[in-house]
Amino acid sequence: MLSKLKSHIRGGYAGFKSTIIERVIPNLPSSTLRNILIRKSGVKASKNVHFYPGFTVRNPAGLIIEDGVNIGPKCLLDARKGLTIHKNAVIAYEAIIWSLNHDYNDLHFCGKGAPTEIGEYAWICSRSIILPGVKIGKGAIVASNAVVTKDVPDYAIVGGVPAKVIGHREEKDYQYGYNHKNKTSHLY
Repeated sequence: MLSKLKSHIRGGYAGFKSTIIERVIPNLPSSTLRNILIRKSGVKASKNVHFYPGFTVRNPAGLIIEDGVNIGPKCLLDARKGLTIHKNAVIAYEAIIWSLNHDYNDLHFCGKGAPTEIGEYAWICSRSIILPGVKIGKGAIVASNAVVTKDVPDYAIVGGVPAKVIGHREEKDYQYGYNHKNKTSHLY
C-alpha cells in the first residue's frame, strides 16, 4: 500500500514538473524570467537566447541552445533524443522540431528517433517541421510549411513536402543574433 502511494506521489510530482515546464514557464510575461527558469529546468542554454512566449520543450535536459538564438512563439522543441541549436539560429513561429516519433511498423507502436541538430545562422521558418535525426546545415533556410525528412546542406534553401533543395543562400559572414544585455535582435 505504501509503495503504491509513493508511486502515485512520484507520478504526481513528474506531472507537476512537466506542467510547470510546458505550461507556466513558456507563458511568463518576462522574457528574462522565462530564460532563467527554462535554464533552471535543465535546458543548457546561453543567456543570449530569446524565448518568445508559448514555446514547448520536451525533455529539457536533452536541449542545448547556443548563443544568440531566437525561439519564436508556439514552437515545439522535442529533445527526448537530443536537440542542439547552434549559435544565432532562428526558429520562427510555430516551428516543430522532433527528435522522437513512433515506429509505425512496430507491433507496440514504440518510439524511435535520433538527435536532431540546427546549424549556425539557420532559419527555420514558420510552421515548418523537422523530423528526428535530421541535421540542418549552417546558414540553411527551411521554408514555411516544409517537412524536412533528411539532412539539409549548408546554405541550402529547402521547401515542400517532403522538403527539397529549391535554392541556395549566399555564403557570408553573417552578423545577427540575440543579445540579452542590450535586448538587440535581428527580429525586433
